[in-house]
Amino acid sequence: MLVVLGCVSFFINGDIPELMLMLAVAIFVCAGSASKWGIKMLLIYILISYLNTCLKYLSVPVISLMMSMFGVTVLKMIPIITLGRWVLRSTYMDELTVALERAGVPLTVTIPFVVMFRYIPTLGIEYKMIRSTMKIRGVSDTVFKVVMHPFATVEYILVPLLMRCLKVSDELAASGTTRGMERENKRNSLLEIEFGIREYASLAGIALLVAVLFLLDRLQVGQYVLWGHL
Repeated sequence: MLVVLGCVSFFINGDIPELMLMLAVAIFVCAGSASKWGIKMLLIYILISYLNTCLKYLSVPVISLMMSMFGVTVLKMIPIITLGRWVLRSTYMDELTVALERAGVPLTVTIPFVVMFRYIPTLGIEYKMIRSTMKIRGVSDTVFKVVMHPFATVEYILVPLLMRCLKVSDELAASGTTRGMERENKRNSLLEIEFGIREYASLAGIALLVAVLFLLDRLQVGQYVLWGHL
């Protein structure tokens, strides 16, 4: 779903199909026990979409074009970020590993994918720890200081973050080795993982949604400027 909807988000262009995609993603995320996150991202999407439409009526050379392109890129990424963050928060690595193995995915793909999947939340935790340490020592990382002092940003944030990344990557590799990730034998699982009715219903809903979005994008209604009269 994440890969398919991410591709669809970049292929459709109309305001109404894009809003329908974001609404569908928000509803799905809200149904998956992340209602606050889904509603928050939907409101952010509507606000940015409205501001991006307002930029079309401003005639400032170069700046208007750059801001409009940036706004379109952000709008394309919001559905992906909304669904991706929910997937990261709701998926357990053990379940993901067993599911990929039962799907016939080779270990050369499964291991890097699972490590990357597990590493993204860890990276955020490490960054928060570095920020807390900086505050204790009286060093702030405001946007103004990051822009005005880029070398200090590299020294205070990126270098410690890279050092922590190297250490965490070694820990994750050791953890995978102790769990027998490198063994080619079939792994057993205490968890019942199967492709059931909900998964088939999700696939059918995604296929229907993609077909409707591409159909609307080709019709005249898909080219309607949603916020043009507000």
